[in-house]
Amino acid sequence: MFDDDELYALLLSLLAGLATTVGGLIAILQKPDNKLLAFLLGIACGVMFTLSVVELFIKNGIENGFGWAEVLESKFTGKDDGMKLSKARLMRLGLLMAITMTLHNLPEGFAVAFSSFTSIGPVMAAAIGVHNVPEGIIVAAPVYAATGSRRQALMMATASGLSEPAGALLALYFIKPYLTPMILHCILAGTGGMMSAVCVIELYPEGKKCKHDGQLWRGIAFGTMLMAGTLYVGV
Repeated sequence: MFDDDELYALLLSLLAGLATTVGGLIAILQKPDNKLLAFLLGIACGVMFTLSVVELFIKNGIENGFGWAEVLESKFTGKDDGMKLSKARLMRLGLLMAITMTLHNLPEGFAVAFSSFTSIGPVMAAAIGVHNVPEGIIVAAPVYAATGSRRQALMMATASGLSEPAGALLALYFIKPYLTPMILHCILAGTGGMMSAVCVIELYPEGKKCKHDGQLWRGIAFGTMLMAGTLYVGV
C-alpha cells in the first residue's frame, strides 16, 4: 500500500505534528489564572500574527482570510457579552484555535511530505516540529482554563497536530497531481489571513478581559520572539 519513500514522508509529518502534544503538555502543567491566561493568550497572539505576517502574508490571502474568520467567529464565539471572560467563551476560543491551527497544519503536511523526497526532509520536519510546540500551547491553554480537564486539552492539541500527517496523506494521494506552487501559496496565504484576523478579532480582546495588560504584552513579545526564532531556523 505504501512504498518506503511514502512511509518515510508520513513518519516525518507525524513526528512534526505530534510536537503539538508537547505544547499541550506544557499548557496543562498548571491551570492558568487570569494573570497566566493573559500571558498565554499574548503568546498565542504573538505566535499567530508573526507566523501569518512573516511566512504567509499575501494581500489577497489576507482579504479572503478575514472573511473566513468572520464565519468562524459567528459559529464559535457568538456575540460579545461584555468584559466577562467566561468558561464558555474560553472553550469556544480553544475550538477556534484548534480549527485555525488544523487549517494551518494541513499545508505544512504538504510541505513535509514533498520535502521528504529531498535531503532537507528531516530538517524541514524538525523545524516545523519546533514551531508546533507553541501552537499546541495556544490550543490547550484556553481549553484547560475552561474545562479543568487535562485530557480534553491534550486531546485537542494533539488533534490539531494530527492534521499534519493528514495533509501529507492528501498531498501524496490526491493533491500531488494537481498541486502547483501558486495553489499552495494561495492556500497558505488564505490561512495566514485567517490567523491574522483571529488575533485581532478574538485573541487580543480576550486577553484584555483578563485585566493584566502587562502580562498580555509580555506574552505577545515572547510569542513573537519565539516564533521568529523557529522561523529563522528553517521553517
